[in-house]
Amino acid sequence: MAFPANLMLHILSRLPVKSLVRFASVRKAWDALIRDSHFISQHLRLNISKTGCLVVKYRSQITRKHVISLLLLDGYVLSDLEIPSVMDSNHLKFVGSCNGLLCLAHDTFANLGSPIILWNPAMAEFRVLPDSLIGSANVHNARVSGVALGFGYHPLIDDYKLVRIVSLSRSNTPCIRAEVYSLKTDCWLEIDTLYFDIYEPSCTAVNGFLYWIAYGRVESELILSFDMRNEAFGQLQLPDLNVLGSPMCKKLAALKESLYLMAYTFSGRQKEFYVWQMVEQNAEVLWKLECTIGPLLGVERPLGCSLYGEIYIESSRGELVLYDPTTQETKNVPTRGLRFSSEVHFYVESLVSTNGQAAAESRRVLILGQSLKKIRGNTRNAEKCDNQICFLPKASPRCMKMNFSRLNDNVNSLLYT
Repeated sequence: MAFPANLMLHILSRLPVKSLVRFASVRKAWDALIRDSHFISQHLRLNISKTGCLVVKYRSQITRKHVISLLLLDGYVLSDLEIPSVMDSNHLKFVGSCNGLLCLAHDTFANLGSPIILWNPAMAEFRVLPDSLIGSANVHNARVSGVALGFGYHPLIDDYKLVRIVSLSRSNTPCIRAEVYSLKTDCWLEIDTLYFDIYEPSCTAVNGFLYWIAYGRVESELILSFDMRNEAFGQLQLPDLNVLGSPMCKKLAALKESLYLMAYTFSGRQKEFYVWQMVEQNAEVLWKLECTIGPLLGVERPLGCSLYGEIYIESSRGELVLYDPTTQETKNVPTRGLRFSSEVHFYVESLVSTNGQAAAESRRVLILGQSLKKIRGNTRNAEKCDNQICFLPKASPRCMKMNFSRLNDNVNSLLYT
């Protein structure tokens, strides 16, 4: 007795990614299912609702090589990931993690042609992104003084975007150029910018926006924002840190779809951390002091927040420490890297492809074409164009259009009813 289609969908949507990838080789219908955008979204929502894990990047104290590990939120180490060989270098930069996709780059601006990759570890899939528009050949003899990156997802447009900001200097005159890559269109676009100088290159993604800490034109500190939907930059004011009395280092973090700012003293054996939450009230951005942490002994800098409000901190020995503001207790996590080498990001397994929507549509054409071949008996030779495979049945254009539409309805009916 066969399972009802809706029951099968219910079961498959709760399985791990690796199991689903193995099942894809069993039946063509399952292969089509795990590549279908509706199923990918449903599977992702269920995974996010469960307890996710952390992805931690650090440099080994023994080998000096970069290590990327998966940890449960309580600090238990699950496994070390095998970094794609194209990114295995001393200059590895972890740009961001979003819905199961990791973005990696080379932390060097001397070579503007350094590769950037998208990587889905759960599916053992990665892809080098197309060459960007702003390269060594078109900066017109300007000196490159810095490159900042940001990676995130905007739910309203269902697209993953990467922003690349290049700081240039020509005849001692600073210049900023920026470009954005869209996974949906698989291309780069150069965009207008404001004047700013990003001095904290790590980026935080929250609710379709990217954020960096930067300087403005009058050397005042601010938060630079980027709206991934409108592809436009903006500015936010920082909270008043002068009341703290001494210079502060700053780190942005995301927690429960809100932007947080963590300020801390750089010197001294004991560190204090001040945590602000950004809130919007009557279309105005306000900062609320959420908590004060410390003084703590033997810690170096904050790295980020967990889903439950704990704060990850790097110790002065390169260890990862989990601090609970509620109980004011700390817990050591069994990872130790070189000082100032650790980064933490939230991670969840997903079926999101590094090839984006174009690959999904190509795969759907392939499946529909194979179904037409089975129904009509034979097809002409497959034609390949723009990396897509199109099957052309022996039928008039009007008949072919009708068949594809009917098959599309049948596939959706099979999978989602």
